[in-house]
Amino acid sequence: MQITGTGEPSTIDEYTEWNARQLASQSVSRRTLLTAVMAGAGGYAAAQFKLADAAFAAGGGTAGTSNTVISGRHLSFVADSRGRPDSAMAVTAQLVNRDGMLPRRLRAFVELGTDAGRLGHRVEAEIVHLVGQYAIPGGPVGSQFYAKATLTGLRPDTVYHYRLRLSDGATSGEAYFTTAPARRRGHHDVASPFTFTAFADVGTNNAPTDPRYAWADDPATVKAAGGTWPKGIFDNNYYNDADPVAGLTGTDPHPAATLSNLMATQRPVFTLLAGDICYADPGGSGLPADDTGALPGSTAKPGTNLYNPYVWDVFLNQIEGQAAYTPWMFATGNHDMEPLYGNTAFLGDSPQHGYGGHAYRLDLPKNGPRGCPSVYRFVYGNVAVISVDANELSNEIQTNKGYSDGAQLRWLTSTLKHWRTDPEVAPGIDFVVAFFHHCAYSTTNNHASDGGVRDALDPLFSKYQVDLVVQGHNHLFERTDPIRDGKPTRTAPDGSTVDPVADGVTYICAGSGGRPRYPFRPAPSATAPAPDGVTPEGPQLLPEGQRYRGYTPPGGANSAENNTENVINSYVWSAEGTAVNASGYPQGTKVPEEISWSQVRYDDYAFLAIDVVPAAFGKPTTFTIRTLADALPGTNEPYTEIDRITLRRRAGQARIGRHPGRS
Repeated sequence: MQITGTGEPSTIDEYTEWNARQLASQSVSRRTLLTAVMAGAGGYAAAQFKLADAAFAAGGGTAGTSNTVISGRHLSFVADSRGRPDSAMAVTAQLVNRDGMLPRRLRAFVELGTDAGRLGHRVEAEIVHLVGQYAIPGGPVGSQFYAKATLTGLRPDTVYHYRLRLSDGATSGEAYFTTAPARRRGHHDVASPFTFTAFADVGTNNAPTDPRYAWADDPATVKAAGGTWPKGIFDNNYYNDADPVAGLTGTDPHPAATLSNLMATQRPVFTLLAGDICYADPGGSGLPADDTGALPGSTAKPGTNLYNPYVWDVFLNQIEGQAAYTPWMFATGNHDMEPLYGNTAFLGDSPQHGYGGHAYRLDLPKNGPRGCPSVYRFVYGNVAVISVDANELSNEIQTNKGYSDGAQLRWLTSTLKHWRTDPEVAPGIDFVVAFFHHCAYSTTNNHASDGGVRDALDPLFSKYQVDLVVQGHNHLFERTDPIRDGKPTRTAPDGSTVDPVADGVTYICAGSGGRPRYPFRPAPSATAPAPDGVTPEGPQLLPEGQRYRGYTPPGGANSAENNTENVINSYVWSAEGTAVNASGYPQGTKVPEEISWSQVRYDDYAFLAIDVVPAAFGKPTTFTIRTLADALPGTNEPYTEIDRITLRRRAGQARIGRHPGRS
């Protein structure tokens, strides 16, 4: 998509082509650039190695002879042709050498077995080199190595122990994972209860080291020495001083790292991250990388984004304590569009839409539509999960809009229809979860609702009875009442039991994963207008307030804040009036809307824990969604439950058609 009359690139793929031309015009080779930048004790190689070596030691690693360490281990389900992950697991880890390049002929293996310390089976891992497509002006050349292995032929519902071993003798610490349960075969075949977790907009609470600079207290002064980026450029640490959790006197200064660790207390069988993973691209619009404006107090030049590939190193080490034991499944958000990388060996000739780096660093299942690398599906027990790329649907940030030419929605329709109508498949799937980034439904001041996402997905989700939608993008927590065809069907306060067949779809924004929080809407005004013909009165004259278990605003309910479900001055992004904005990317326009579905609101850091209790055919099966807030002020607890609802169905009767599945 090009904006008429500009003649400039405006999509991720056009920017990638532009990057390739920039590289071709350089007088030095990519390898020459890498050698110059990565080599030497003061270069990026030393900075990478220091971080990786610390993670390697903390994870129980044993050194080999070549100064290569193993860090950032993470697991992913690899779905088979049936969309089930019970017989396979993908393992990825980063390999970092003190000199910045791996030794020739180095090999990597995953050793595994069903007993701790007895790892008799060995699978060779592929070692891949991810190189930035061009040298980032004013920034680093990206050079990262990953060992990737797919373990197949595994037994369902089985614990496997594993470690990585390099041919130089280095070994990672031993970890373990559990494969998914086998498909339900009969009416009385009941799987065990399980829990999974979800959140979005995570980032890191540490920045990668920049060996070129040390940042002085005076923002205008830069010292030529080793150091780190100033806070808030390539990390999360620009929290508001008054933030009751992450602020100066808050209860948790590192919520991104904390939430990842807290999720382990729930013993999840997998974790969903609904986009905006690590914020290596803090601009979030998919524009070309240029760090020349990344000095203290400055921002990226118009038409560019800041970018640092080594933020990924920090993030993968941050989550390793959980992701090495529990599969992490990622959707892509606007901050995950990285046009630095061209087509990759894993994507072949297909366009990569800014996700080329993900194909190396992550292991997203490859069972989605061709040309949509972050769209996929899997089934765990009686729960089917689908990852949607909302970047392709967004009216707000349109750098990737429409790239699949309808293929994503056609595949999504086919998948949901298959899950809900096929007489062989539907009886084994009780609950369907979709997760993606931009919100179809939210009232946050910064992004609110995206009409492109809503218009594309709400009719499908209503028709095929999706149970839960996990969203991100807005940095807080918000849960809707059940919605069908764009309208709430009932109120569902904390503690409610919802019948998804009768009541509709529950949408949750879980963008509370650690990135500095966003506010809800201010009081109605010229800058936060109500729709035409709507006159604010009563609580609607007040700024939008929080609304969760145990919360009472100053002065009591609706005395200082609007604590109702109704927000008359929310808005939705429209494609009408799309134009290139001052930052250099195509953006839609805000249309005021009046809403009545905002049931729960919390503007600090939290994650979801979902407890699933399967049942025999025809018996009640439940899906309980708990919201756990990080270090809620005044509780003196690491986390506090602030909301809970239960979705209830009849096991084996979710097929649409002859058996409507009413509970």
